[in-house]
Amino acid sequence: MKNTGYRQRNRKLQYQIAGTILVVACIGFALLYFWQKYDARQDALRQAEQEEQEALEEARQQAEEEEDTQSASAVVLPRQETQEQADVLQEQESANQAAQADAGVQAQSDTSAGEEDLHFNGELSWPVDGDVLISYSMDKTVYFPTLQQYKYNPALIISGKVNDKVMAAARGKVTSIETNAQTGVTVTMDLGDGYQAVYGQLKEVPLATGDVVEAGETIGYISEPTKYYSVEGSNLYFQIRQDGENRNPLDFLSETGTEE
Repeated sequence: MKNTGYRQRNRKLQYQIAGTILVVACIGFALLYFWQKYDARQDALRQAEQEEQEALEEARQQAEEEEDTQSASAVVLPRQETQEQADVLQEQESANQAAQADAGVQAQSDTSAGEEDLHFNGELSWPVDGDVLISYSMDKTVYFPTLQQYKYNPALIISGKVNDKVMAAARGKVTSIETNAQTGVTVTMDLGDGYQAVYGQLKEVPLATGDVVEAGETIGYISEPTKYYSVEGSNLYFQIRQDGENRNPLDFLSETGTEE
């Protein structure tokens, strides 16, 4: 009987030990499983962080490259634009001179036909009361602030406020009223004896081609400056020609006005 009881207790103990080992094994497998999962998750997080850092670095480099490109463009484009404006301005001046020469020939023809007897006595009054922003200069170049370059100037650029009256500098006949990119609304007048006066940067011109205007009469008002004179500001473009050749208006103007 004693042996039987001993064997039963021994078997029970063995079952308990086996059960404990099984539980420990299950716990070990579970811990190993979760550890592998945790390690894999950490690897994934590290990989994601690395990819995010690489993406941020790439975006930063791209932003720096774009900023450098924009900075370079900001330097190059204004120079290109001012050069293009200067080229267009030169072409426009050539076209204006040709048109004014044709207008002078036509005006002389009309005068010879007896339509209007004009005579220029060599004296001009100032068409506006303002300072000379850019002087006449055909023997050397002068600086044009808007264009940021030196070039010849066949006219006086006289300062004035928008809406200031512009008056005829001498008696003359209107031969053309045109609009161009350089000088905006532009009035050309025949003064007689081969002389012409050109007034640019005008608006609200109360004249028509063929009108005869007396000295001091209003021929228009100063307009907003064209893009070729945006830095200089509102002004009057005033040009004098004799037999198709440019002349310095200061040689004929009375001693008023100020040359800067």
